[in-house]
Amino acid sequence: MSNSKIYLDHNATSPLLPEVENVMSEVAQQAFANPSSPHWAGRNARFLLEEARDSLANSLGVKSQEILFTSGGTESNNTVLRQLLLISGEQHLISSAVEHPSVLETCRILAGQPNIQFTELVVDSSGKVEPEKLREVLRPETSLISVMTANNETGNLQPIEEISKIAQENKIPFHTDLVQAYGKMQLDLSLSGVNFASATAHKLGGPCGIGLLFVKQGSVFQSLISGGKQERVRRAGTENVILAVGFAKAVEWYLENQLSLRDRFSKFRDLILNEINKIKGIFLNTDLGNSMPHTINFGCHGISAESLLISLDLDGIAVSTGSACSSGAMEASPVLLAMGLSRAEAKSSLRVSWGWSTTEADIDFFCRRMTFHIQRLQEKQITEKL
Repeated sequence: MSNSKIYLDHNATSPLLPEVENVMSEVAQQAFANPSSPHWAGRNARFLLEEARDSLANSLGVKSQEILFTSGGTESNNTVLRQLLLISGEQHLISSAVEHPSVLETCRILAGQPNIQFTELVVDSSGKVEPEKLREVLRPETSLISVMTANNETGNLQPIEEISKIAQENKIPFHTDLVQAYGKMQLDLSLSGVNFASATAHKLGGPCGIGLLFVKQGSVFQSLISGGKQERVRRAGTENVILAVGFAKAVEWYLENQLSLRDRFSKFRDLILNEINKIKGIFLNTDLGNSMPHTINFGCHGISAESLLISLDLDGIAVSTGSACSSGAMEASPVLLAMGLSRAEAKSSLRVSWGWSTTEADIDFFCRRMTFHIQRLQEKQITEKL
C-alpha cells in the first residue's frame, strides 16, 4: 500500500500547474484594478488582460477580437445555444446524444420553446456522429449544429472537419465544444469553418472559473448578460485578469510540451491496456484508433464500477465513472447508453484520465490496485453464487 494520493481524474479538473500558480501570484500584485477603469491602474490591468487574450487567440489561429472570456465551458456552451432564444421564427437545432450535459440538457430545455425544434443525432458504437446521418436531418430552418470535438467520458473524437464542411455547404452556423481537446491537439479555427467554439482553463492545469468562447467574425451573436460594455459588449461584468493570465499561461505550457505530453500520455494508456488485457471480462469503450491519448474508459462484466471506484478511493486513487457534472448520482452514463451499451455494462464502466502531473509510478500503482480489486470482486461474486 502507498500513503500517497494518486489523481487520475484530469478530465474533470487538472491540478494547477506551478507555472500558472506563479504567474497568477505575480499578476495579483499588478492587476488589482478594474480593467475598464481609465486611470493608470486600470490601464495596467487592461494591458495584461489583452495580452492574455492575444495569446489565447494565437493558440487557436484566430483574431483577438474573436475571443471573449467566460466563466468556463458550461457558460460558453449555454451562451451559444441560447442565441436561438433571441431569434424569432421557426428554429431547428441539431446536436448529438453524447454531448456534455451543458449542451445536451440545454438543447432539451430549448426544445420546450414553441418555435424551437431539436434533433438529437444517434451515434455509432464508438459514439461517433455519422456525417450522412447529419445530412439526412437538415431542414431549411436549421439554425445551429453543435457537436463536441472530443468526448469527456471516452476521449473519442468526432469527425469535426466533415461536419463543419456540411454546415458550411448549407450555410448553417456550427459550434464545437473544445473543452477536452484544447491545448492537447493541433487546432486552427481559422481554417476549420467553425463559427463558435468553447474552451476552459481547468482541464489543462489552469484555474477554475474561466473559459473562452470563440465567435467567428461576422457570426450573428448577442450578449446574454447585460449591464456593461465589457468584452466588446458581448458579456457584461468585470473581467478577472488574474484568471485570464493563468488561462493563457496554462495553454502556452501545454502547447510548448504538446508532443512530449502526447508520447507520455500514450505510454500511460498502453501500460493500462497491457494490464487490463490480462483480466477476464474486460471491455473497452474508448476507440483506441480515434481518441485522445489522455483518457481510457473501460468496464468489466459483472463488476460494479461504483464498488471499484470506492475501493480505489480507499487506496488513495481518484478515478471517475463519467462526467463530473453528473457522476455524483452514480447512474448509468447517458453517453455509454447512447453508444449501445446495456445499463449493466454502463454501470460497470470506469473512466481514467491523466495529465501533466501524472507519473509512470502513479499508473503502475493504479494498475496493481485495479487488478487486485477486480479479482477480489470477481472472487466475491463466485463465492456468493455457491
